[in-house]
Amino acid sequence: MHAQTAAISLDLINRQYQEPNRNRYESRYFWEELYTLIAAAGFSAIEIPYEPVWQFGGRSGVPMNRYCVNTKYESAANYRAALRSRGIERVTGITFDPNLFMRNDNLGFYFGATGHFAGEALAHAADMGADYLAISPSPFYGRIAQYHPDIETTKADFTQRTIDLLTGLATKAAALGVTLVLRHEYWSLFGGERLLPLLDALPDTVKVDLDAANLFVAGIPAPEFFAAHGARIGCVHLTDTSFVDPGDVWKTPNPEFPSQHATQVFRDPGMGSVDLGQLVALLGAHDYQGPVTCSARQTRDPFRALLRTRALLNQLQK
Repeated sequence: MHAQTAAISLDLINRQYQEPNRNRYESRYFWEELYTLIAAAGFSAIEIPYEPVWQFGGRSGVPMNRYCVNTKYESAANYRAALRSRGIERVTGITFDPNLFMRNDNLGFYFGATGHFAGEALAHAADMGADYLAISPSPFYGRIAQYHPDIETTKADFTQRTIDLLTGLATKAAALGVTLVLRHEYWSLFGGERLLPLLDALPDTVKVDLDAANLFVAGIPAPEFFAAHGARIGCVHLTDTSFVDPGDVWKTPNPEFPSQHATQVFRDPGMGSVDLGQLVALLGAHDYQGPVTCSARQTRDPFRALLRTRALLNQLQK
């Protein structure tokens, strides 16, 4: 991989626990200034989380779904032109997380809403010219168990419905020229090694994400994961952490903020315990040519995170 081609994920901005305040965050000018700062930090490509919540209530300043983009820019083409004018040449990928839709005991609602908005996210990825849609195959395990305490006895049915959903999305993705990629968050019903049977049940066009921090927490060495699944890796996320799950956090309702541990899970790239240098060297040794995205989710200071990440990439490329 080359540092110059790595993208930065917009998940480094989160209104829940960092600046800016809500008025700024929901304003178009905040994001347009951010794009120039991203470019100044040496990134010419971005990844965008798809967040349907922003299309409700007219919060159209946040560029994280089709509604917001079309409201502010009239079309995806205009938005992409605005990005290019600020130094962002392309959107490499879109991510999708179904946690929002696990909100009651009605699985029909969950799978229906997830299918609808994941389809929207796929179409948005195609509009953006993105390589991939990286989808979390389930909500937090703890969030599922909160509304479905019998999940262990009904897991086979949940899994089959998930396979049906993802198979349908894979067909749509292929038609749109977008690669469907499965994320493997350690807190998922399909986290860690639990993802592999699901992956095997899906069409070969469905790929898998290599997320460094999530592998670390799950206790899976990245080189072993790459050796086993290198041919099916659809994207790589350079993420960092020092968190080790004692075995119970992944099953809690809010596993990114462990209630019994004075820590959060993720750290800015280079600030945790993941050997990202080893992973980058591995990608280079195998001439990996797919998308690589740096993610500083949970950062308290997104602007410092941009510079920290660029400094790390510069160091790794020496």
